[in-house]
Amino acid sequence: MGKSRTKGPVAACNRAQFIPPPLRLQEASVADLQEQIRSISRAESQAAAARSRVAAEYTRRLGQKAAEKTVREQSGKSNGGSRAEVEVARKLQDLPGTKKAFEDGQITYGHARIIVDTAGRSEIDETELVGRAKEQPVDVFAKTAKEHEQQRSRDDGMSWLERQKKNRKAWIKTDPGDGMTVLYGRFDPITGARIKSVLSAKTNELWREEDPRHRPSTAQRMADAVAELLCEPGKGKSKSRGATLFLVAHYDFGSQTIRNATLADGTPIPVAVFRDMACQGKVVPAIFDTRNQPLWVGMGKRTATPAQRMALIARDQGCVGCGADPAWCQAHHIVHWAADGPTDIDNMVLLCSRCHHQVHDDKWRVEQSPDGKHTLRPPPTKRRSSRTRNRTSRTRNRPPRSVPRPKSRQPAKPKTNLLL
Repeated sequence: MGKSRTKGPVAACNRAQFIPPPLRLQEASVADLQEQIRSISRAESQAAAARSRVAAEYTRRLGQKAAEKTVREQSGKSNGGSRAEVEVARKLQDLPGTKKAFEDGQITYGHARIIVDTAGRSEIDETELVGRAKEQPVDVFAKTAKEHEQQRSRDDGMSWLERQKKNRKAWIKTDPGDGMTVLYGRFDPITGARIKSVLSAKTNELWREEDPRHRPSTAQRMADAVAELLCEPGKGKSKSRGATLFLVAHYDFGSQTIRNATLADGTPIPVAVFRDMACQGKVVPAIFDTRNQPLWVGMGKRTATPAQRMALIARDQGCVGCGADPAWCQAHHIVHWAADGPTDIDNMVLLCSRCHHQVHDDKWRVEQSPDGKHTLRPPPTKRRSSRTRNRTSRTRNRPPRSVPRPKSRQPAKPKTNLLL
């Protein structure tokens, strides 16, 4: 293969090169920078689509294994990444709408791969999925595709869930590079939710037992939780093995049926599975928009109650800042508890550790839209107004005061300890 590589002027003409627009970034406006990100992202998708076309032709001529090897050697991707790219390139030939949107730079490789994978499992409305892909980030679109697949399933998603259960796998190995032991696993959504619930409970327990001055990283704490759960299941006061799986469903009083059953993060599950869990007593009923549950505890308690946390999971379905899984989120007081902010459900939102620190340390703020949805916003930019600039220009030539103003001392920024 190496001897057949084209050399000389022909090869030079075939080399792709990205030439960014001649924009002086230091002088560009915020709108210019946003347009640059959009334009370069679109060019990146078009380049990925062009490579996909080449990979598909390479596969047609020399086979999939040869194409995977070439993509790996020429792009530096991993074995798995090269295999996935060639597979997507081959299957895109049967999805013309997805292929065109990808080649036009309207969707990314991530969107195209999700559509390809979904089409491989069930019948899809390609036009609908491509339209949604153009409007949503990849992580949001992944959930949209799951909902689309279940809605078009004739058995309420039961076959989809059974297929996921059959595809479960886990292994443990030693990394030859550093000798560390590596755990890996893939589970269906319901089993995965149980695992996350147990692991989250243990991780939170370890967090509460730590010295606030010497905390491990989140990844280290999670590793400790896995080790204790597997090696020392009876140690300490942990009740992780009794953690409850939290489900959400809507009850239609007109037809007296349950519909739209989901896990806490919004992942849809078959209604039949929901009913089965209810019969086994594994579902905790929750009543919202009422004060029968202890959802308003005022200043009597600083941390969220279990009932409040369930309500927050059902309402926010994850971090309001970045959408992180609710299992890794903390209940944050919008009006801080230290500033007399009550521990009430309408004064709390779910935030992951990173977004939580953005609020406490970097002055980000939680805002609520008219429809009641909470979002995380960055602090306002520190720009002087035209009035301030005019006042400065008017006072620039004034003589100094006879008595200088004392300089105000800024208090030191306190260290923040976040509470679950």
